[in-house]
Amino acid sequence: MSNSEVVEIFVSPFSQPARAVWWFCKLQNVPHEFKPIQLGQGDHKTAEYKAINYFQRVPALRCGSFTLSESGAILTFLSRKYGAGTDWWPEDLEVAGRVAEYIAWHCGAAGLQAAGVGWVFPSVFASQRDDALIADRRVDFHKALDVLEQYFLARNTAYIATEHLTVADLLAAPEVAQIHMIDDATFTLDKHPKVKAWFERMRALPDYQSIHEQVLQRKKIDF
Repeated sequence: MSNSEVVEIFVSPFSQPARAVWWFCKLQNVPHEFKPIQLGQGDHKTAEYKAINYFQRVPALRCGSFTLSESGAILTFLSRKYGAGTDWWPEDLEVAGRVAEYIAWHCGAAGLQAAGVGWVFPSVFASQRDDALIADRRVDFHKALDVLEQYFLARNTAYIATEHLTVADLLAAPEVAQIHMIDDATFTLDKHPKVKAWFERMRALPDYQSIHEQVLQRKKIDF
């Protein structure tokens, strides 16, 4: 498996973790083929896709005969394969441990990803809007932002694990961006100044606009 081999990434532009993987490929110039998955049309429920991703979610990766699911695992693999000698996955073991710690929290039941999905789904996909549920999920998301503010960014570093960008930041930013875009009338980071400053740095990165373009065009996401 060489570094010149084209990686296939199976992505829905409306999936936050899938956008994180796509963003890495763009920033690191990973030779890749974008494979769009239309969730609303059931592309992820086919037997063909299940052979690539047993869990039938996005994102997924295929590199030759090797397949991988779960955004944290995919970003770890890509950063080690295509980002060797860079800061994406730090060589310093303590900093690398911070990156791994963030990924584990982010993807866990109480992490930023679950909190973001909890807010997005009743806001966008529910057949009947439940304002009370949305209010509860908004509280959950802000609790997750509290963790980002008070723990992961409490070391006063520019980015989540250290002073430089890592894959942890790429995983986190699309979650904040998604809420910012679907609820831009009321969503604010004013109570989380460290998160706000970090997010502004993330928004200034190359390809931020391009990976979020389709979501920006459709505030009501229909896949």
